[in-house]
Amino acid sequence: MDSASDLVARARERFSVRDYHGAVLLLREAVVEGMAYADAHNLLGLSLALIGQQAEAVSSFDAAIALNPRYVEAHLNRAVLLNDMGRTEEARDAFATAEHLGKPDETGFPVMVANRLANAHAGLAGEYRAAGALDEAIAQYERALQLRPGYADIRLALARALTERGRHEDAGRQLDEVLRVRPEWLDAMLLRGLTAYLQGDLATADAVWTAAAERHPEEPRIEIYRAMLTRRRAAG
Repeated sequence: MDSASDLVARARERFSVRDYHGAVLLLREAVVEGMAYADAHNLLGLSLALIGQQAEAVSSFDAAIALNPRYVEAHLNRAVLLNDMGRTEEARDAFATAEHLGKPDETGFPVMVANRLANAHAGLAGEYRAAGALDEAIAQYERALQLRPGYADIRLALARALTERGRHEDAGRQLDEVLRVRPEWLDAMLLRGLTAYLQGDLATADAVWTAAAERHPEEPRIEIYRAMLTRRRAAG
């Protein structure tokens, strides 16, 4: 199964060549699997708007804003679409919200700048992680989260890097925060169980993976993890 980042990357490729229907299919897969984050919903909204599905596009922008209320680009995209639909009062309110959010926030940067910087740090972290430079990757993810602590996808990526570095307790804390705001996120649940397993906390691993199985009964990875847990317990 493709990860959220893989699906969105493929969708961006389709969007860049104006295959908006293809982008929609990929992004809807991410949404159905519960893996989509604010950027994915925003891109889905743009793609839907460009193929004339305006009502669904508004819903996608709403979903992006629900995940990240300070997402200026989603507010702007929503405002433009509402104006095109003749919903001028709502459009005016959306433009006003975007303008307000464009002012400097607690980071000292305008919101759009802080968003881009956070994503840039996360992108650099991904490059470091791919190269095996985990300490540098962790530092970049942490800098991204200083700018945007609410970006759950970046926090999950940090948890992955911490796990690969052997810092399972730190990874668990990050995942607890992710699951606090997105309790049914499958990838976070699987990794949280794994961090507990790697610390020898088999009861927590079992509880997390059992909850994952209840919420995502068709996910094949869960049975692999639970079989691993059964073997570990049998071995004493």
